[in-house]
Amino acid sequence: MVRVTNRSMAGGCFGPVRVTVDVEPAAESSVHVADDFIDLRDRDRDDEYMRAELANEQWIAELTTGALRGVRAALLQHEYRTGPLRVVLVKHYLHIVETSYITVRAGASRAVRIAIDQLPHRMVREWVTRTPAGPVVRLANPVDPEVGDTDAEVFIEVAPAAARSVVLAEDFATDVTGPRLDAADLARIPDLAVTAAHAALDRHEERVGPLRLTLLGHRPHQTVPWSLEHQYRDALDDGVRMAVEQLEFALAEQTG
Repeated sequence: MVRVTNRSMAGGCFGPVRVTVDVEPAAESSVHVADDFIDLRDRDRDDEYMRAELANEQWIAELTTGALRGVRAALLQHEYRTGPLRVVLVKHYLHIVETSYITVRAGASRAVRIAIDQLPHRMVREWVTRTPAGPVVRLANPVDPEVGDTDAEVFIEVAPAAARSVVLAEDFATDVTGPRLDAADLARIPDLAVTAAHAALDRHEERVGPLRLTLLGHRPHQTVPWSLEHQYRDALDDGVRMAVEQLEFALAEQTG
């Protein structure tokens, strides 16, 4: 088990907001809230205003909801690295200025990400296929509209290659619909995805060498037209980062 308090964000306005979490491997994923999670640093010395804040049940419930969403967002993005985790929201001391739903959510998410970085990581074997030419990784970036920030879901296949390439599968756009997109919006996505794939490879490829990335398919989910570029950029960045991590494990096993 690791106990982590998020660090301040350099240059950020949420610096004073701290969330402490306990994180440990478990048989199944779960999130818990300590009874006194939201608290005052010094109940005897804090002023009447802060005591009133702590007594405001609706406000405390909103802050707790923010923290829970922050934890679940971090687990959505990073729990695959460790396997199932048990997370306990241990403590947040109210700050007279900076405490808010957004800052507590951000602090909780950051604390869980730091904790996951400190735990042993693993290869997700169901994503990796061994072939005579080397390992191949197939996966999709994680999407959960309740806690995540990315609506677009992109399915990719990634394998080592002599030189980088990004390939669109013939059926990449087959039968794809988006409830908030029209035909012109949908027609933009393949080019956006290829551009986003190259940008993601620019960021992550050097860890394992040149890669062949095949864009197998996608689902826009609730993506809206004005955010298409942003959504597919984030989706491919997450997916390529995850795939490269799995290739690192697979290549190490192959040579070890």
